[in-house]
Amino acid sequence: MRDFAVSGVVVLAAEPGTGKTTLMNLLTEAIQEGTDFLGAFKVTQGPVLLIQGDEPEEFAEPKYARQDLRVQWDVMYPEEALNIEHLTKLVTSKKYVAIGVDSLTTVLCTAEQGTLDQGIVHLLYELNRAAVNAGVLVYMTAHLNKPPKDGNGCRRQRKSIEWADISGISTISAAVQDCWGLTNLGDKFSLHALGKRNIQVGTTWWLHRDAETYSWWLADSQDQQLPAERIKLSDRIISYVKEHGFNTTAAIATALKSDPEWTRICCCDLLDQGLLQRRKQSLNGKAQRGRPSYVYGLDDFSCVTHTPPSNNSSVHRW
Repeated sequence: MRDFAVSGVVVLAAEPGTGKTTLMNLLTEAIQEGTDFLGAFKVTQGPVLLIQGDEPEEFAEPKYARQDLRVQWDVMYPEEALNIEHLTKLVTSKKYVAIGVDSLTTVLCTAEQGTLDQGIVHLLYELNRAAVNAGVLVYMTAHLNKPPKDGNGCRRQRKSIEWADISGISTISAAVQDCWGLTNLGDKFSLHALGKRNIQVGTTWWLHRDAETYSWWLADSQDQQLPAERIKLSDRIISYVKEHGFNTTAAIATALKSDPEWTRICCCDLLDQGLLQRRKQSLNGKAQRGRPSYVYGLDDFSCVTHTPPSNNSSVHRW
């Protein structure tokens, strides 16, 4: 699920009542059943454990029913905080491909150690390292600090979430893989990436939620390329470079009549996945200042059509 979470500890931070628990429930079902999360994000199917620390069973079960979920996953309702040894054992057992934790505060914190203690950061760091090594996704919700007051003495409503808004010390950001913020903007919700390792900072998905069924879905209008469209463009890029060889992202976008920025993102994703190679662009021995220019392609393509550059093009084709 490269557009939302990969592995390790991924945090979903939101104000109380925003709906982060029901969104987490949908993610849990999607992974357990192997269906697309929010109808768009591909998941790795497998058994899931949900550790529900924010709501007792008598409150959580009605939400499952309201959401019409197939509750085939394992659920744990801990009466006290879980220690790092227990959590790490659950992760390294590889019994589960994903473990949900609702929430970081109620499941991991104790009366002696809260979110403001450095010990929580060390706990998260160790848990994250174990999860990454095991290839397990640990997704957990997080509470926020109270927002500052406005001139009328009322709490301001956040339009976005920053690392400093998350309850706890700022070094929590160094202990997890990625983090998402969820805010209610009235007619829609903003699910935006605070980023870290796998998700680019500023990536935003616009969501809608139904108050009756707690259903969530992607809004029709998005600022990002939808995952299905990105897969199609990635396939077209690979097919193109197999035929034409190495080229710049701008030239590939022109040839495919695709958005230049989305083409660049797809090429970078394919490079990260090892599905494309990258070379510095040849400038016929001339010195170059500033950021180097790269071309993308495959070293093992079997059929290459060398197309000479047009008179008004500075692109060097390999």
